[in-house]
Amino acid sequence: MNKSAIYKFLVMLVGVQLFCIISNATNYTVSSLSSLQSKMNAALPGDTVIVVNGTYKWGAINITNSHGTSTSAWIVLKAQSFNGVVFSGNTYIQFSGKHILINGFRFSNGNVGTNDVISFRNSSNTAASYCRITNITIDNYNSDSTGSYANTGTKNGGDTLNRWVSIYGTNNRVDHCTFINKYNGDPTVVIWYDSSHYPARATPTFHRIDSNYFKYRGYWGGNEGEVIRVGTSTNSRTDAHNIIEYNLFEEGAQVDPEIISNKSNFNTYRYNTFHNHSGGITLREGRFCSVYGNFFIRDAYSHNTDQYGVRVIDKGHKVFNNYIEGLNGNVNSLNSLRCPIILYNGVTTEIDTINPTYAALYFPADSCIVAFNTIVNCSGGAGLVIGFNNGGANTFQPTGIIVANNLIKMSKGQALMVDTAGSNLTTYFSEGNMYQAPKFGMANTTGFNSKILTFGTRSNGILPPPSLVQDAAINTGNYVSLLNGLDVEGKNRSAIYDVGADELNGTGTIIASPLDSTLVGAGTPLVHLPVVLLSFTAKETNNATLFQWAVTQEINLQQYEVEYSSDAVTFTTIGIIIADNHLGYLYKYYTILNGFFRLKLVDVDGNINYSPVISLISNSNTRLKIYPNPVKDNLIINVENIIEKSFINIISQSGETIKSVQVNSGVNNISLSKLTNGMYIIQLINNNKMISSTPFIIAK
Repeated sequence: MNKSAIYKFLVMLVGVQLFCIISNATNYTVSSLSSLQSKMNAALPGDTVIVVNGTYKWGAINITNSHGTSTSAWIVLKAQSFNGVVFSGNTYIQFSGKHILINGFRFSNGNVGTNDVISFRNSSNTAASYCRITNITIDNYNSDSTGSYANTGTKNGGDTLNRWVSIYGTNNRVDHCTFINKYNGDPTVVIWYDSSHYPARATPTFHRIDSNYFKYRGYWGGNEGEVIRVGTSTNSRTDAHNIIEYNLFEEGAQVDPEIISNKSNFNTYRYNTFHNHSGGITLREGRFCSVYGNFFIRDAYSHNTDQYGVRVIDKGHKVFNNYIEGLNGNVNSLNSLRCPIILYNGVTTEIDTINPTYAALYFPADSCIVAFNTIVNCSGGAGLVIGFNNGGANTFQPTGIIVANNLIKMSKGQALMVDTAGSNLTTYFSEGNMYQAPKFGMANTTGFNSKILTFGTRSNGILPPPSLVQDAAINTGNYVSLLNGLDVEGKNRSAIYDVGADELNGTGTIIASPLDSTLVGAGTPLVHLPVVLLSFTAKETNNATLFQWAVTQEINLQQYEVEYSSDAVTFTTIGIIIADNHLGYLYKYYTILNGFFRLKLVDVDGNINYSPVISLISNSNTRLKIYPNPVKDNLIINVENIIEKSFINIISQSGETIKSVQVNSGVNNISLSKLTNGMYIIQLINNNKMISSTPFIIAK
C-alpha cells in the first residue's frame, strides 16, 4: 500500500471512529488540578479532557474512572499541544479505569521521591486495564539531587529509588514515548503482577510496550539499573504473554548488566534495537520466552565496552533471527556474562521446585534453542557460551540445548565455549553453524563449519552475509514453525533457509531494521505494526475441529487462513476467514483432525505472516513422557491411559518412519543404538491417528 492509500485509509478510519462517537463526545478544557481530576473521574467514553499549555507543579494527579469498558471509545486526557504541557517539581499521575488514553505530556526536571511518575493504578491501588499512554516524554525526573549520567563513580550516597512507569492490570500499552536521562536506581518501566507468592501464578497481563525511545540510562549503584523489568522473582512462574517490540535503547551506561530483565513466562521480545548501550536482554527468571528479530549494534567509536546480546537462564526459551554486531562486552574474559549469546549453568537440577528459596537463584538453561542468529565482528572471549558458571557458584550445566544454523564471525577471541567441568556434563545438539574466528574453542567441531566470512556493504542498517550462506541451512523443515518462514527483517525465507539471521534473497515487505530516533519515541509517526495474535487454539467438539483465535491491532489485514499439516513441515489451507476488525474469531472444520495447525495472516498488500504452530491430539487423557532428552542409546517411554494396540513411531528429520514399536501402558524401553545423532520426532499412534507427538535429540 503506497503512502497516498495509507493516508486515505487512515482518514476513513478516523472518520468512522468520529461518526460513531460524535453524538456523545464532549471536550473539556482545564487548567487546574481539581478541574482535571473532577472532569476525568466523570468522563464518559468518547470524552476528551484537554489541559491548557503551561508548566504545572501539581503534586499527585489521582484519577478514578469507572465508565469505560474494554471495547468502548477512548476516554482521553491530553495536552493542548504536543509537549505544550510540562509537568515538573513533584507532579506525578496515578489512574485507574478502562480505555483511558493519556497523550502528549512532558515531565521534566522533577523529583517525586519514591513515587512512580506514571502508575497504571490509583491511590487506592485499583489497577487500570485496557489503557494506554502515548507521546509522553519523561526527561531527568530523578528522585535524588547528586547523580548524573556522566558520573562514573560508585553509588551516590542518599540515592532515592523510583520507577518512571509502573504497569499494573491487564492489556495496557505504553507506546511512542521518550524516556531520557534516568540515572537513579529502579527500572525505568516495570510490569507488575497481582500475586507475589512463588510459585503461584498471577493473572496473565498481555501488556504491550512498543515504539519507545530510551536514552542515557545511567546508574552506577549496581543492581536495580534496568530499563525494563517484566515481573519479579516471586511471580516468575506467571504465564504473562507481554510483548516488548520496536523499541530503541541507546547510549546507556549503567553498571547493571540488564537492559531488559525478564521474570515471567511466555513473553516476546522482538524487533528492538540496542545501540551503544551497556547490557542486553536477560531472561533472568521465567520460562518459554521468545527473543527474535532484534538488533544489537555497537559502533567502533563507542566508548561503551559492556554491551552484550542475550543471556538465557531457565527453561524453554527460543533465541533466533537476531543480528549482533561489534560487541566487545566480554573483551577480558572467555567466561563472561557479557557475551553475544550465553546460556547459564544453574544451582540445581530440580528446576520445577516449589521451594521459594530458589525463586531468585539461577536455574540451568534447559530445552532451549539458539538458531539462525548472526554474530558479526564481535571481539573478546567467545561468541556463544554454553554453560556460564557465574564465578563457580552454578555447577549444573544446560541440557537439551539446540544450536543450529547460526553465523558467527569473531574479530578476536573464539567462536564457542562449552563448560564441561564437573560430573554434570553439558548436553547439546548442533548443526549447520558457520564460523570464522581466531580459535574455535573446542576440539569437537560437530555441527560447526569453519568458513571465510566476508560480509558486504551495509544495507538497511546491517551487514549482508556472504553468498555462501545462501540455501545452506541444515534441515530447514525442523525450523519452519520456529521462524514462521521469516528472517530478521521480517522477509519471507526461501524453501531452503540461509544460515544466519538475514535471508539474502528474502521476499516481501521489510518490517524491521535497526531503529533510530526519527522512527520511535514521542512525536514520531504512529506506524501501524503487524497484527498481534494474542491466542490460537484448536479443540475437538461434536465430531468437528474448532479453531479459536484472538487478536489486537488488526489494521490493513485482509484474511486469516487456517492451515493443517500432519508432520509440521508441509501445510495445506483448510479454511479462510475474512478479517473484519473483530477481537476474536471462530472457525469450525467438520471433521476431527489430528496433527499440526497454524494461521496464515495475509494483509491487503499480499504480505504474509504466520502464527506459531499448535497441535491437536485425540484422547487428551493419554499422556506420553520420554526421558532422558537428549538420549544416547536407550529411550524410556512412559505412557499413561494408553489405548490398546498403540504404537510408537520414530520419525527422522526427513519425515521417514525409521522405527515402529508396539507399546504397553506404563514404562517402555526402546533401544536407539543404531540411530545416528540428530533430532527426531516420536509419535504415539492408535487406529492410524496420531495421539501425541514430541521431539527429542540423540546425542552420543
